[in-house]
Formats: sequence, C-alpha cells, structure tokens
Amino acid sequence: MTDFTDPHDEPDGYRGPAHVTVGQHPPVIVDVELSGNFEPISGRFVWRGRVRELAHALGGVDVPTGTELTVTTLEGSGVARVGGTDLWGSHMVDGVTRPPFPMHEDLENTDGLI
Repeated sequence: MTDFTDPHDEPDGYRGPAHVTVGQHPPVIVDVELSGNFEPISGRFVWRGRVRELAHALGGVDVPTGTELTVTTLEGSGVARVGGTDLWGSHMVDGVTRPPFPMHEDLENTDGLI
C-alpha cells in the first residue's frame, strides 16, 4: 500500500525536558511542548508552545506576560516571549528567534526565518 502522507504536512516540534532561563535566574529543567510551521502568507517559520511548571521550578517566581525566556534542548536554543498562562498554570510562549528544535531541511534556507 502506498503511503500518501507528506512528511512536510507534519509540524516540526519538540516535546520533553528543556533548560529554561528567565532573566537572571539560574536555568531550570521543565517539560515543554513546542511546535512550529512555515506560514506561507508571512513567508517565515513560526514556533510556539507551552512551558509546564515554570513558576514552581523557579521557586514561585511570577513570570508575567511579555517576559522573554531562553529554551534550550539537546537540539539547540531559542528565545521565546510569554504570551500568557493556561488554566493549568503552564506558560504559553511564542518564539522570537530560531526554534530550539530542528526544522525540515527545505525550510532551513528560507528567507524571512525568525
């Protein structure tokens, strides 16, 4: 049987532990769920996701909307901005730089990447 699934239809991403650094606080290890995709209208790759238990890992430190943080995985590092928190207290983030996970090879050289 032929598989008609295009691997480029699946979003790029990462799910698992990551080092997250907020301001001058030492890095903490928390679980993250990140995904990204190429948006043809804007002509760039965008990524976003969820950072779980961040405030708890930082010892109860408040991480308000707009705070920039660095997410580091084994695949790389990227900066994101907190967009808010969900009902479970996870921080929703939007990527500011290249993502901390690999992208499809055909997107690596696309002009306009974050």
